[in-house]
Formats: sequence, C-alpha cells, structure tokens
Amino acid sequence: MLFRLRLLFASALLITAISASSVTSVGADSNLLRGFDVPATTPFGNNARPSIYWPIGVAFDGQNIWYSEPCDCTSDIFQTSTTGTLLNTLHELKQAGALAWDGSHLWVGIATLAASTCTAGVMGCAVLYEIDVSTGFVLKTVDLSPIFAADQECAFIDGLDYDATTGTFWVSPDIGCAFAFTNDVCSVGFVYNVDSSGNLIKRLQLPFGVAGVNKVGSNLYMVSCKPQGATGRPIIKTTLDGTVISTFYTVGVSVPRESAEDLAFDPVNFAPACALWTVQDYGFPFDASLAAYQIACP
Repeated sequence: MLFRLRLLFASALLITAISASSVTSVGADSNLLRGFDVPATTPFGNNARPSIYWPIGVAFDGQNIWYSEPCDCTSDIFQTSTTGTLLNTLHELKQAGALAWDGSHLWVGIATLAASTCTAGVMGCAVLYEIDVSTGFVLKTVDLSPIFAADQECAFIDGLDYDATTGTFWVSPDIGCAFAFTNDVCSVGFVYNVDSSGNLIKRLQLPFGVAGVNKVGSNLYMVSCKPQGATGRPIIKTTLDGTVISTFYTVGVSVPRESAEDLAFDPVNFAPACALWTVQDYGFPFDASLAAYQIACP
C-alpha cells in the first residue's frame, strides 16, 4: 500500500511544477548554497530492482555526505563528497531509508515493505542499524516497532538524526504511514526522541505531516507536505516541543519536480554560515539531487 501511496505522491509532483529559480527567504534560512545530482543510483536488472521508492536518507559525517536509495539489492547506500564525487558504496545492507552519523558510525533506518503496519514486538518492522562504514558490518540493531505501533505507523523510517548532546536519536515515520488512521496525512505527523536502546524519551504529535527531521541546537527542522500553490516542500523550524518558529521552501536543483526527504546538518563546508543538506528525489526515474540550504547557526 505504501508503494501505491508513494506513486500517488509522485504523480502529484509531476503535475505541479516547481520553479528552480524561486527561493523564499525567512531570516538566515532558505538560501540555496549548493546543489548537484547524486553521483550514483541503485542498479537496475533482473536481480536488483530499482529503488523501492526513491532516494531518502542523508547524513553528514563531518566531511562528506552519505545518502540512501531503498532497494532489495545490497547497493543502496553511497558516500559522496560535498561537490558530487562518488567515494564509496556499502553493499552489506538493503532497504536503507533515513541515515544519521554519530561521530564514528553510520545509523540506518530501514525502509521495508515487509508489513503495511507495525505490530508491537515484531522485529524487522521499524529497525535502526549501527554500521561500521569501514567494513559495512552491523554493530548494533535497535527495534523501534513498539513505538511506531502505538501510533499505528508503518514500517518505514523516513527521518533520522543523532543528537550528540544527549546521545539519542530523533526519528520520524514516512508521511504516508498516517494513512493507517487518517485520510489527510498532511494534517498529522509524529517525531520520536529515543535512546540507543530503543526506549522512548519524547513523543511529538504535530499538526502537519513529517518526513525528514533534524535537530540543530535547541530547534528541530522538519520536512513536511507541499501545500497547494507552494513552489516546493516546506522545511519547518520548531522548538523541541513542536512550536513552529519559521518555514522556508525547497527549490529544484536539476528538474522542477524534486521533493525533499531526509535532512542533515553541516556547520563545516559553508562556514561561517551553517547548512542543512537534504536529498531531493525527482520521482521517476528514481533519481535525485543533494541540496544545501543556509540556516541560522546554533
């Protein structure tokens, strides 16, 4: 069902054009600092289907970017320089969704079609993997299924960020997961703050759909649904309790129908400015760009 929902969203994106030159400024936020096509995509072929959906995850490791494209094959996590040079491909996992960097290792939220909804205690429904990128080996597995199941969310981790100040994670399900209990998925969203053992610390229920999430300083940035008439997907800045502070809109980098997903904070490459990277899918044929938007430094 999620696949069909994603196709519906893709069709809507194809219909609505996004102006590649349009930028909406809100304070220090929103300026497009850099954008380029992802240097690699998941393979096509009889034994390796293309992306289940499209590019989703992004993480900044202090120097380079990791991004993901969910696939039943085991070539769906890539590392690129911040100017678009392919550096590495991980082959040990499959169905990789949202990504986060903890300072040493990569964390991967699985984007699986194994079940349409989560069932408490069912391993493999909503799972985080800690990965040693030097080997690709899984170091730790954290099951978030009971947390997702409490809100009837589905088996799809769309937003993930590591909070270095607390050693915890901020996690969001896919926007389409809300179809389990509402016909308007853009009217409600969930973000969870969990520890590295999978225990729930904080639950936010937002009055808007949530895809990607990232904590910067004492604020959260969240990707939400594109409202009618808007020129891109909004990135909403809130307090840690979910109170909205400001909003800016993404823009197309290569084609007009790009749609933002996961987020990653970068205080390095554009110093003294700070940036928020997002992976922006084109929809079909499962390609994407990486875009860095200026945000206020914490």
